[in-house]
Amino acid sequence: MGLLLFAGGVRPASAQDTAEEEQSGIPYEVTIEGLDGTGELKSLVEESSVLKSRIDDLPISRAALERRAREDEEIFNSVARSLGYYDAVFVPRIDEPAEPGGPVRVLVYGDPGEVYTFETVTVRTAGQNGGDGEVPAGVELPRDKLGLERGEPARSTAVVNAETTLIRLMQEQAYPLAELVERKAVIDRDAKTMDLLFRVAPNGRARYGEVTVKGNESVERDYIVRRLPWAYGEPVDIRKIDQGRRALVSTGLFDSAGIAFGDEVGPDGLLPVTVTVREHPPRSIGAGISVSTSEGLGTRAHWEHRNLFGGAEKLRTEVTVAEVETSLTGAFTVPDVLVTDQNFTVETGYVEQYTDSYDSESYKLSGRFDRRLSQALSVDYGLSLERSRIEENGSEDRYTLVGIPLGASIDTSNDLLNPTKGGRTRIKFTPYLESLGSTLSFYSTSLRHSEYYALDEEGDLVLAGRAGIGSIVGASTGNLPADKRFYAGGSGSVRGYALQSVGPLDASNDPTGGSALLDFGLELRWRVYGDFGIVPFVDAGQVYDQELPSLDEELQWAAGLGFRYFTAIGPIRADIAFPLNPRDSDDVFQVYFSLGQAF
Repeated sequence: MGLLLFAGGVRPASAQDTAEEEQSGIPYEVTIEGLDGTGELKSLVEESSVLKSRIDDLPISRAALERRAREDEEIFNSVARSLGYYDAVFVPRIDEPAEPGGPVRVLVYGDPGEVYTFETVTVRTAGQNGGDGEVPAGVELPRDKLGLERGEPARSTAVVNAETTLIRLMQEQAYPLAELVERKAVIDRDAKTMDLLFRVAPNGRARYGEVTVKGNESVERDYIVRRLPWAYGEPVDIRKIDQGRRALVSTGLFDSAGIAFGDEVGPDGLLPVTVTVREHPPRSIGAGISVSTSEGLGTRAHWEHRNLFGGAEKLRTEVTVAEVETSLTGAFTVPDVLVTDQNFTVETGYVEQYTDSYDSESYKLSGRFDRRLSQALSVDYGLSLERSRIEENGSEDRYTLVGIPLGASIDTSNDLLNPTKGGRTRIKFTPYLESLGSTLSFYSTSLRHSEYYALDEEGDLVLAGRAGIGSIVGASTGNLPADKRFYAGGSGSVRGYALQSVGPLDASNDPTGGSALLDFGLELRWRVYGDFGIVPFVDAGQVYDQELPSLDEELQWAAGLGFRYFTAIGPIRADIAFPLNPRDSDDVFQVYFSLGQAF
């Protein structure tokens, strides 16, 4: 004969009990009381309850039910302590069914008590002989960065996070091998507070030592070392290890890159570093296709070699065949010219364009420096030479243009083809000067910005906006080469209008382009289900036959709906757009297909 936990104490098991146990199991119901007003504690207790999670898995005996109740008691106490309730008490009780044949009633009563808060936080160093010492001079460990502010709830997660942060802060301040030796928490039952003591082993102040490179087969060691954002003998900062790893991967030359420290700091304070890379195949080919009602069918293909001579020299050729353009271009880039992170690119190409505005044939040659000043900011400057033949309204003109393109870009977006946060800003100024051999002189300036804001944590709902402004001074619109004027309308501009059709029109309703530009766009990118999404959008813009935009002239507005299918290489885009204030010459709608978002 067994014994059972009962509301009134312990009693002998009856024949009825034995009969219940001989069934498939004992049905029961669970009630947890006493936690109203505790918010997160009540929620976590409910979620972690074994009695609740296994209520459909009937216990085979009263003893098994008791074990679940005791297990819940231990779990609830652990959950309460993790949130700072160090006086919490949970008492489980098993009652008889409310009516014969009904489920056994299990009641768990909780008394959470008061929440303990953090009081003092002390950090000491552990000496080799077991004694404690002060934090090394110059090392700052502000309490607010540890997340242990006085008076805040003494949560265990905050303590664990503080341990990680503490070591990280020391690693950022020349102690990369620091490790936690002990964490001691003392609670004051009367004051309802917690005092914390962390003991860390600094393991030596370190400076960057010799770099050993492993795994490189065709990429030169010197190129890899130049990508590392520190100098020999500089105090170690673990953040630069992360930056160096990202810099190596971003070159496109490596599938993976790892950076590790040696086991100990040398007598001279130097710590050796090992860089291990796995090279990516240097050659690649790619192709894309686009279709729209106004621009027709277009295809583009490229071939690229990213490590031509072992120093990450890049050669890229690209060909475009479309109804509005045919081109063949080539570019050769040499990295780290004059200074690290400054590339020099020589580019040449032949381009033919066939639009309603003009037909053109041009040859281009340019040399350009691109210098990255920070992770987000880069600048570029160079010299360009263009020879072109342009046919417009039945007449043909030939131009020679020598320009000095100057630009700056700020890119804080998180993805090239499908950004969900951050922004992109691009400003470009190009003077074309007769003194350098140009047919005429003029100055072209443009500024564009796009911003992306995720409305949910997953990035499935993103508000995206863009704005652009442009101005050309020094020559009238009619005297400018047609391919250097500003245009709006088309897939990457004001959707809903035909290619280049926004702005001034001639007597045949063909666009003439202009000397100034305004354009805007706003999208709500919603990943509705799996890899499928929709994008309602509004675009607006205008081109002006004057040097500066004028708000007195009405913008051309359009709205539409896009569909997206997300792939590993970016979203496939299909948009349909309708002019909201069309002119007589405008079509009812436009349709676009391409890879990547509109902006």
